[in-house]
Amino acid sequence: MDSKRLIEAALFMSGREMSVPELKKLTGIASAGHIRKMIDALSDEYGKGGSAIEIFEADGAYLMRVKDEYVGSVRQFAQAVTISKSALRTLSYVAKHNGILKSEVVKRIGTVIYDDVRELVENGFILQRKYGRSSKLFLTDKFRAYFEKGIAPTKEDSPTEKEEVQGEGDLPAMGNAGFSDTEEDSGEEFSQ
Repeated sequence: MDSKRLIEAALFMSGREMSVPELKKLTGIASAGHIRKMIDALSDEYGKGGSAIEIFEADGAYLMRVKDEYVGSVRQFAQAVTISKSALRTLSYVAKHNGILKSEVVKRIGTVIYDDVRELVENGFILQRKYGRSSKLFLTDKFRAYFEKGIAPTKEDSPTEKEEVQGEGDLPAMGNAGFSDTEEDSGEEFSQ
């Protein structure tokens, strides 16, 4: 099987960022440099062919996505992703504090975030990057594209109901979700 096409298929099917170690494991190729050369070749193929698709690199991970100039026209065809209310609450907090340590989110919200982070990473809304003994949590392009639409369905909603995003910015309206920017209440537990 052609390793370059296998990488292409994996990037297409995953719908999320894939790291070089993941692609090394998939192809059985030990050289990270060789994997990057194949990704660069794929990226050139999409660029030279006038494709509406591109391979995007962020923090050493790769994602196949629609080019910016086409997103507005085809966004309505994207499949909706359902997010649990708990994960949506965690996502809201991470969005407000992009690049925050996961350990800080645990202190603020509680250990429930471990499952939430796993769900959000699997759905491609956040990236988790190792940072010392903890990890830093970052928003992805998928988060930005998805929440610009103004619709954020949750698992608790029926398939026809959608939670409309309210207010300014790209975040769903959470009301008073128990978050505060002030230092004096940073030690309080999140209440559900």
